[in-house]
Amino acid sequence: MMRPSSQKARAAARSLRRALGSAFSDRIEDRICYSFDATDFRFLPDAVAWPRGVPDVVELVRTAGAAGLPVVPRGAGTGYTGGSVPVEGGIVLSFERMARILAVDARNRVAVVEPGVVNDDLRNAVASLGLTYPPDPASLKVSTIGGNVAESAGGPKTVLHGTTRDYVVGLEFVLADGSIVLTGVLAAPRRGWDGAPLFTGSEGTLAIVTKVALRLTERPRSFATLWAEFPSLEQAASAVAAITAAGLPVGVLEILDGETYACAHEYVRGCRPERACEGALLIELEGTGESVADGASRVAALVSAEGARGVREASDEEEREEIWAIRRSVSPALARLGAAKINEDIAVPRSAIPAYVRTMREVSANLRLPILAFGHAGDGNLHVNIMLEKGSPAEFERARKAVGRLFEAAVSMGGALSGEHGIGITKAEHLASELSPVALDLTARVKRALDPEDTLNPGKILTTTPNPWWSLSCGERSESGGDDSEAAAC
Repeated sequence: MMRPSSQKARAAARSLRRALGSAFSDRIEDRICYSFDATDFRFLPDAVAWPRGVPDVVELVRTAGAAGLPVVPRGAGTGYTGGSVPVEGGIVLSFERMARILAVDARNRVAVVEPGVVNDDLRNAVASLGLTYPPDPASLKVSTIGGNVAESAGGPKTVLHGTTRDYVVGLEFVLADGSIVLTGVLAAPRRGWDGAPLFTGSEGTLAIVTKVALRLTERPRSFATLWAEFPSLEQAASAVAAITAAGLPVGVLEILDGETYACAHEYVRGCRPERACEGALLIELEGTGESVADGASRVAALVSAEGARGVREASDEEEREEIWAIRRSVSPALARLGAAKINEDIAVPRSAIPAYVRTMREVSANLRLPILAFGHAGDGNLHVNIMLEKGSPAEFERARKAVGRLFEAAVSMGGALSGEHGIGITKAEHLASELSPVALDLTARVKRALDPEDTLNPGKILTTTPNPWWSLSCGERSESGGDDSEAAAC
């Protein structure tokens, strides 16, 4: 669509400033702060708003829509595919002021929250009731429920408990025309159609979620946490297949390559591990004490049979937390390497993980690029990190080829481009390799039906917006969405 003239944009800003007061800003310092996410791609918005409730959201959507301004919903900005960056300018809606836990129904095991609630805050709030909210992305201490819904976030516990999609039992959302829709349990007693499966994972491109009803579960009574080290990453991957085939109550099954483990170990403990390994698994069983103890013994035997040369089980909660600290620190640890890092969350069937790891090694050798891997192996979700020098156009070109080959391999093995990070702008050019022409057309028709003017988070998923990674020149990202001189200042 044609974007608004400067005159229309200024008129919309004046109207919103009158209606929202301090909950709206078009000051450059605020615009810069909301111009990027975890990718660090920078696109300057025209303004930022911090809605305090549904009326503010409706006012923002209607005013922006009338002026032709894009509206970009934003959680904590922890995404890795550019999903919340304003690639076409417009107004960023940050939900940090809509962060209330509205209700917890312990009897029916349902919590109702606003989108700005931090994932871990919800988990802590229901713990005293003997309940938990299982989805736990690595960013759970900062990422918000709204962002988790937008991407259908997963996490280490996906292997047993599933992703965000499996826990959304009701939504309240605002459509592009400002209409408010209630679905699922939030629409009771006239429930009707449940749109949660459609909107969960839609990355804010179809509607703006303002309230979420989530299913809670009983907290596990007992855990057994094991750490196993292998001479090769391929052996660790084979052990994953063996463990999942055994049908044990495994709640977590994480894989790390040797360099990833060493970096995380140094980040947490200040030194590299005493004994090097090429692959490692974090395995956690949950359930009753007897079932967990039996399962832990069987897991230890399985990984030993697959070649593990070191297996240890946490003896207490302190040791369990030490093991988890290594896994939770992987992303910041790799960021300290100083190189640019392209993080792709490729998903493949669990039985295909060993073959995929071999392919990854071949791509790394052929293109002369370090490729590190870790992730939720129990769910087939591998986080593949391509490491490269920021000032080397040649390396970026080889990285582009590497990404293409890794995506092609995943799809050929029955996998997907993304396990939990979404498509955003970084994977859009590859979407046609995963979806058929009919599926792509259907996706576009749904978008046009719900957002005919393309004002909700435009330039994402079905887009020709170039992947900013490939616009790099001498390590500097191209910027858009506002005055270039202002954007460059950040």
